[in-house]
Amino acid sequence: MRLLRACAAALVLGPVLMLGACVNKEPQERAAFIQLLQTRAAQGVFLPLPSLGGPDKDALGDYADTYGILTRFQSDMAAAAQPLREVLQLEALQSVEQIAQRAGDLRAARETLAASERAVREARERADKARSELELPPDLAPVFDGVYDEAVSAPAADFTQAAGRLDAVARHALDIADFVAAHPAEVTLRDGQAQVDKPSLQRELNQRLEALNAMAADLESARGFLAAAAGPSS
Repeated sequence: MRLLRACAAALVLGPVLMLGACVNKEPQERAAFIQLLQTRAAQGVFLPLPSLGGPDKDALGDYADTYGILTRFQSDMAAAAQPLREVLQLEALQSVEQIAQRAGDLRAARETLAASERAVREARERADKARSELELPPDLAPVFDGVYDEAVSAPAADFTQAAGRLDAVARHALDIADFVAAHPAEVTLRDGQAQVDKPSLQRELNQRLEALNAMAADLESARGFLAAAAGPSS
C-alpha cells in the first residue's frame, strides 16, 4: 500500500511539474522587446545604439539575439571606420604645397576608403540576410523594421555617401598634385603658395583649386559622420 501511495503521488505531481516547465514566456518577452524598441525610437538616438545589459537580455529572451542584429552591424561599421581617422586628419589640406607633399598618402587614403566602404557594405548584407530570415509576429515586425531602418539601413547609406565624398576630395587633391608634378619648371612652391609662370597654367591650377574648395561643406559633413561612426578614440 505504501508503494501504491507513492506512485499515486508521483502521478499527481508529474503533470504539475510538466506544466510549470512549459510556461510560454514569448508574449512577455515580445512585449518587453517592443517597449525597448519604442523607447529607442522615442529617444531618437540610433548611432550608436546602446547594447543590452543583463536585465534586458533576461527580459527579452530569444529576442536579445534579434536585437543583436542591429548592434553587430554597428560594431562592424565602427571597426570599418576606425582606419579612417588618419584619412580624416590627412584631408585637412591647407595649401598646394601640402597637397603636393601628401600625394602618396592621398593615394593610400583612397585605398583605405575603398576597403572601409566595402567592409560596411558586407556588414549591411549580413544584417539584411539575418533580417530576411526572421519570422516576427505582426505586432513586432513594423516596430523592429522602423528601428532597423534607422540603425542599419540609414547609417550604411550615409557611410557610403560620406566615404564617397572623402574619396572625391582625395581624387581632386591628387589631380592638383599631379598637375604640379607635371610642370616642375613652371610651378614653384614657396611658403605654402604656388607661383606659376604661365597665365594659362595659372588658370588651369585655379580651376582645380576652385573645384576642391567647392567640396568644403560636403567634406565637413562627411568628416562629422565618419568620426561619429568610428566612436570614441581609444
